[in-house]
Amino acid sequence: MSLSRQKVLIPDKAQAPVVGASSHWPSRSEKAEHTHFRHQLMYSQKGVIRVTTPTGAWILPPTKSIWISGGTPHALLVKRPVELIILWIARNAPGAPDWSGCKVVSVSPLIRELLSVCSQQPWDYPPASRSSHLAQVLLEQLEVHEQAPLELPELTDPRAKRVAAMLRADPADRRPLAKLAAAAGASHRTIERLFATETRMSFGRWRLRHRMITALENLANGDSVSNVADAVGYESPSSFIAAFKDSFGTTPTTYFENMHNRRVSKE
Repeated sequence: MSLSRQKVLIPDKAQAPVVGASSHWPSRSEKAEHTHFRHQLMYSQKGVIRVTTPTGAWILPPTKSIWISGGTPHALLVKRPVELIILWIARNAPGAPDWSGCKVVSVSPLIRELLSVCSQQPWDYPPASRSSHLAQVLLEQLEVHEQAPLELPELTDPRAKRVAAMLRADPADRRPLAKLAAAAGASHRTIERLFATETRMSFGRWRLRHRMITALENLANGDSVSNVADAVGYESPSSFIAAFKDSFGTTPTTYFENMHNRRVSKE
């Protein structure tokens, strides 16, 4: 399904239970917060996408996709060009998982191929068709990825939001919590309590998660390890690599080599 056809057809009114489209998004593209009645499964074949909702933000490299439950408000942002696949799934589609909110889904070689094929099917295929069977196989293969730290929970308290905004504006900010809290008009104990209550993460863990998500996005967009290390507040590339490995289970070089190998094997 091309982008031009996607503009003509309305996913929520499609006849088939699973319909899709692939499209190219240029640099600095974004789509304001919106909702669909249908569930969505979103995957970037090339490039990195940022998905935000009122409760959190996700950075998705080409090894992961994201499930967005129907009715969930969300916005999209890409900083560099991406090749994006989106599937829209009816709430009663056979095999559809019973998930709420947003879930990160691992993209195995099989799922990657099924995403590509399903995005190219007509939007009015009959229930007993080959297209219908492929869509059901895809949905039955989906599994939530439990370990990848790709989600950053949002905060609601104005004081905690001010602290988060400072770190988002400058991920390399090394000020201790006490100074950040004072700048936000609160005590460090209050901010620590708010982060723990609202995100179920300590402030230190949230800050690390933010740094790693920012680093992953910058690395996927082609920035060097040394530049990324400096951009997210590490004194040396080696200390950054150690933190990245602790978060993602591998070094930045190996992480993106594996991603490249997946694309090459597909081609």
